[in-house]
Amino acid sequence: MDYVVAIPSYKRHDTLKKKTLNVLKDYRIPIQNIYVFVANDHEHDLYKNTLDPSTYGKLVVGKPGIKEIRNFMANYFDEGQKIVYMDDDIGKIWQCKNDIEPYDKANNKVYKMDSLKKFFDKAFKLSGKTGFHNWGVYPRDNPYFMKPINRRNPLDNYVSQDLKFLIGFMTGVINNKESELRTIGDKEDYERTIKYYLKDNGVLRFNNVSCYTRCYKVAGGIQATRKIEDSNKNATILIKRYPNLVSVNNGRKSPFVEILLRDKTKLKKFINSNNSKKKSIKGKKKKKSLKRNK
Repeated sequence: MDYVVAIPSYKRHDTLKKKTLNVLKDYRIPIQNIYVFVANDHEHDLYKNTLDPSTYGKLVVGKPGIKEIRNFMANYFDEGQKIVYMDDDIGKIWQCKNDIEPYDKANNKVYKMDSLKKFFDKAFKLSGKTGFHNWGVYPRDNPYFMKPINRRNPLDNYVSQDLKFLIGFMTGVINNKESELRTIGDKEDYERTIKYYLKDNGVLRFNNVSCYTRCYKVAGGIQATRKIEDSNKNATILIKRYPNLVSVNNGRKSPFVEILLRDKTKLKKFINSNNSKKKSIKGKKKKKSLKRNK
């Protein structure tokens, strides 16, 4: 096991104790691999007095702020270090299964993941094999949407390699400090996804894995400092900075500007390629028709 688990936490000492650390203990993740990052000395003392020392390896004072703590963690570890970033409020880790043929997403069900160690090993092994240094899981724990990439082979085909959002509540990286550099706070996980995608020309998402977490319903964390105007400003920054990759998600009703990730350049190439094939087929049919008429 050559990776570490890094957990940023802010004003959630009780939540971290009851949820993520308890989950990692249940899966027997070695405590020496678990790092908890807090905002300041006061938070450090609070967490130290609350957390069970047998559930984590190191408690580190970082910097306050979403962007700041993310940059701090990436710089804390060596370049090339395998890191699993996890939020502090994870209650369960799900794996979606559908053993019914033919495939029907209505039959999808989520189950508690059998082995988190095996999943982490599989994710980093595939990351090394593909050269895609950022992997993640499905952003919602709704089995109806956790569908395979190829429905003809649904039992082992849930991993996508194109541009898809890798939510920050559980994501793994082979640390690249340039790609890890955040310039925004809220929506920083979108920025990370984009930077790794541009570096590697792909990211990995396990669409049959997700987590039970309700970050906006628990005190502390991102919503302690999150503001609508800042979130919307950051969304606009990403849209302007990466116009071929980021667009507004008009399907989401929210006071916050929600965004979508999609590589429009590859989509255009795909459409143009299909149109060329169609023209070629039509041309061949036309030639055959002319020959027959002669």
